[in-house]
Amino acid sequence: MSKVYLIKNNYEENFKKVYKELSKKFSKGKTAIKVHFGEEGCTTHLSPGLVKILSKNINNPYLIECNVLYKGKRTYAKDHIELAKQHGFTFAPIIIADGQLGDDYLEIEINKKHFKTIKIGKELQNFKNLIVFSHFTGHVATGFGGALKNLGMGLGSRAGKLAMHCKTTITINPNKCTACGLCIKNCPADAISYVNEKAFIDEKKCIKCARCIAVCPVKAPQVPWNSVRGKDIQERIVEYCFGINKLCNIIYFTSLQNITLDCDCEDKPQIPIIKDLGILASTDPVAIDQTAIDLVKKELKKDIFKEHNKIDSSFQLEYAEKLNLGSRKYELISL
Repeated sequence: MSKVYLIKNNYEENFKKVYKELSKKFSKGKTAIKVHFGEEGCTTHLSPGLVKILSKNINNPYLIECNVLYKGKRTYAKDHIELAKQHGFTFAPIIIADGQLGDDYLEIEINKKHFKTIKIGKELQNFKNLIVFSHFTGHVATGFGGALKNLGMGLGSRAGKLAMHCKTTITINPNKCTACGLCIKNCPADAISYVNEKAFIDEKKCIKCARCIAVCPVKAPQVPWNSVRGKDIQERIVEYCFGINKLCNIIYFTSLQNITLDCDCEDKPQIPIIKDLGILASTDPVAIDQTAIDLVKKELKKDIFKEHNKIDSSFQLEYAEKLNLGSRKYELISL
């Protein structure tokens, strides 16, 4: 049974107390805080003030994240960092772990059900210790997003994110393609050529690096988002968590403030569905996610994320427990 701390007030004092206890598993070396900065237009993302309070307990902290798979303000590292600062994350150096274009990755062997290897942001290898500070929300593909999703999907490189999201290759929408040639020029596998004066991806040559998504100015490359949902994508994310745990010592904080039905990748304001419930902390990602969903269910007297997204989110918890990432049984300690 894992300990999960619930902090409702006195953040400065209680963060210090809890961090001192949880960080006993840390070793010498640099420490990074994994956060989701929120998409442009999102107003309910993780509070930078909370992360700043926690960061005061760390010697030379860094904020770490990877670029997103879709086309947006967080597609390129330069724009991603600019947006993060606009959202208030100005108190520590920001590392976009998979580089400017999202294709700098470290491959880790895991030999699991879905993946033999995973591809994570390359810069993560420079950090021995990692704090995963998550914002608990609903999610269209996984039911909810918490510590497991923030770690696994969040630190996957762009190619890693594509592997978690879909089984098939990217396609080019001919109605959007302007035949500018940027995807052809930037494809490292020479998998794109013109067919009927439009870009076309040869599935046999495609290495699923997703660089074409990053460079296309008109969003012509299409990700088959719905090819992996529910159980499959949850298990794939957990396997990425498993691999990252081989690389870093990790502890977890999860904000139960401004909880929304959809995730912080939405580029528009959302309305919180529940009052603020506090901040959770643990060394166990399974226990902290289980606690978060239990507290929301208890408060609302229903599984609102399952109702909204029509997805059973328990697969991620079951599979993570199976891979010995943690336990669904926990002791809740209120501070």
